[in-house]
Amino acid sequence: MSIFDPSLETKGITGIKALKKKFPGNTPIYVVFNLVSPLLPSKDYTPRIIAVPHAIAKLEDRSILLITKDPSTPYAHLNDRGQPTEDVFNAIYSFKRLRSEAKRHSNLVKLFKEYDIVVADFRIHKFLPSVLGEVFYVKNKKIPFKIQMARPSPTAALTKDKTNKFKDSRCEPKYVRHQIKLIAENTYFIPPAQGNCMVVKAGHSNMPADHIIANIRAIIDYLTNQKFRPVGGLAEANSIESIFVKTSDSVSIPVFVKEKVDDADQQDDSDFDF
Repeated sequence: MSIFDPSLETKGITGIKALKKKFPGNTPIYVVFNLVSPLLPSKDYTPRIIAVPHAIAKLEDRSILLITKDPSTPYAHLNDRGQPTEDVFNAIYSFKRLRSEAKRHSNLVKLFKEYDIVVADFRIHKFLPSVLGEVFYVKNKKIPFKIQMARPSPTAALTKDKTNKFKDSRCEPKYVRHQIKLIAENTYFIPPAQGNCMVVKAGHSNMPADHIIANIRAIIDYLTNQKFRPVGGLAEANSIESIFVKTSDSVSIPVFVKEKVDDADQQDDSDFDF
């Protein structure tokens, strides 16, 4: 049976309706993939944003922390009235401030609980695991997203810092908001490097079942379609052995299970000209 077989809708909608009935309200519904092998050979702390046809959440409902590179002066205007980002960020920390706060474990726990989403300038994103540590990174609890503060441009005007090095200090609020909206309203995954199981949020129990199925199809396409490489398209369709739907508190309900093909069947297939 193909992973794109119509039974995906039949079994998926049946399972999702069962979850909706048992967990009414706004309970997150996840799609679980069991893979033949890990997607990447080593850990990768870059969340992959998957655009889904039906929004998982609204930007205005998310509490968001932005971490900027030092100094933070070029980015201070993001919260100014009249800017496209005036209501986007609940707090803006410079990397220097974050390191200072992170010296106390209790501060990290407070940050973890206070914000739904943490985003960081791509230039300092790689340093965050050593600063935020296990509070944010163990079991991919709340790994920060990576954003750019301005559109890449080979002709961008650079500024000199105190060491006479040229740096890009541009900040484009409209472009920043666009990225944050994509993060807040869609879903994401972090490729498992040491395991064969991957869990992705597909929707909530207050969404129509067919909307959640449409989101699951978009997730499958992102995982398997080569056009999304290098960040997506990491799995072959035949490397997905099974798909389940579940909530955090429910059993896993099967949606797709790959049929086992023995050697004899494979030999028989080779005799046919397709």
